Amino acid sequence: MTTSLTTSNDCHKLLEIALAEPWIYRREGRYNLRVRPVGSTQSCTLSLRTTNRVKALTHATRLLSTLRAFHLDQPDASWPDLKERLKEIAEDILNTRSVWSQLDMGHGQIYADIRDDLEEIAATESLSYAGAQAVLMGSKIMTAGEERLQGNLKPILGIIEELNDDLECDRDGLYVPVPICIADSQGASKAPQGNPSSITTTFNALYDTFKAERGADLSPNTKKNHEACTRVIVGFLGELDLLTHTRADMVNLRTQLVESGRKVGTINKLMTHLSMVIGWAVATGLLKHNYSTKLTIIKGSESSRKAFASDQLKALKDWALGLPADDWKQAAMLLGIASGGRMGEVHQLTGKDIYKDGDQWLMSINDEGDKTLKNSFSRRVVPLVGVPSEILEVLSGISGKIFKPSMSGFSQMLNQAIRDVLGTEAGTGLSFHSLRHSLSSDLKTAGVSVGIAQAILGHSSGSLAFDLYGGNASASMGLMVEALKAVRS
Repeated sequence: MTTSLTTSNDCHKLLEIALAEPWIYRREGRYNLRVRPVGSTQSCTLSLRTTNRVKALTHATRLLSTLRAFHLDQPDASWPDLKERLKEIAEDILNTRSVWSQLDMGHGQIYADIRDDLEEIAATESLSYAGAQAVLMGSKIMTAGEERLQGNLKPILGIIEELNDDLECDRDGLYVPVPICIADSQGASKAPQGNPSSITTTFNALYDTFKAERGADLSPNTKKNHEACTRVIVGFLGELDLLTHTRADMVNLRTQLVESGRKVGTINKLMTHLSMVIGWAVATGLLKHNYSTKLTIIKGSESSRKAFASDQLKALKDWALGLPADDWKQAAMLLGIASGGRMGEVHQLTGKDIYKDGDQWLMSINDEGDKTLKNSFSRRVVPLVGVPSEILEVLSGISGKIFKPSMSGFSQMLNQAIRDVLGTEAGTGLSFHSLRHSLSSDLKTAGVSVGIAQAILGHSSGSLAFDLYGGNASASMGLMVEALKAVRS
């Protein structure tokens, strides 16, 4: 069980031993992956969440790779055995010199992608108790891997020490598994068989159960936000048993968040997430009371995000234009300045989203394929003004996604670049999102009508601007071009 998967051939050998040949089938238009261990009559099915066969095949290959790498394709594996593999993975992350995962999954997956796969496996696959523990620990290891890439070694070292200690306990016969809450096939929560019957009701355990039941209904971005909020809350609540929590516990949590120096908007986001999970637990019978409601902060809750000053905006544009043509940060910064697009909207752009209509370059912000949008109003086409045409020519010729880094890497590197260029500090309210505030402020100062500004920024239905100007789409597009030329030429 301790053999490390160091080559793709090793992975294929393990697949042949552990799994019967997997197969993909289509039901109600969507593709699914059926996996059956060799010698077993039972199988598990994972939804591939797409109607596109090519995407289904690619996604299925990734999920199978993740299953194999974490030994989740071996349903009889014990928790001590799985821990040996998890320890190897954690040590591989510590030993690697590259931003790419060294799990040799054959697809250059980075840590965030692997964590997404583990979350999908948790939400869709039938898992043993040991397998469920391995999924949770695997997600923690991938998060620690991302921290390691930012120079923070503490999380990955802590995990390795934890696994080493546990393995010593296993060998001494002292290990007693901690019960976690697992959802059965009907979504009801139950204690794992063969373990103590009591259900752990820490916030971390409750969120894991919530995710297992509701994860399939959430977009990848929403799930990542939930995970981030959960990590912060668990850091303060620790092992507090929410079955017996009090109002004072929740008020104390809010006080600690305030004293930690976090912004009001961040605190309110965390408290809303806390209340959502606890409310769900009450509704499903896991808890009796929810004392976390009505704790958001009203006074001072307005957004602390700021717009850039005109000289700061110019400095960022000059910096971007001075970058090498093959540096993706150049295109990302220029598109953000020109369009006021949200971070996620820019990150998921493809080459075909940048195109020319007559003499005007345009950028389509849409939810085609695997893309997601904040809401239906966000779907729009924005004229691009102030971006050199030779750069847009190159972008329009790219096949698939323009920006290859993960969303977390994309965000971190761009925001760090902004701080480096402007000499600002984190937490000052200036970030990539400030480009959006800047465009909004500049349009307002230039006297641009609310309808046109909303059409550019995606604050309302894209039809609003057309309705204001007699339903003439070309006239409305012309007005958007004029508005942007006034502030972004």
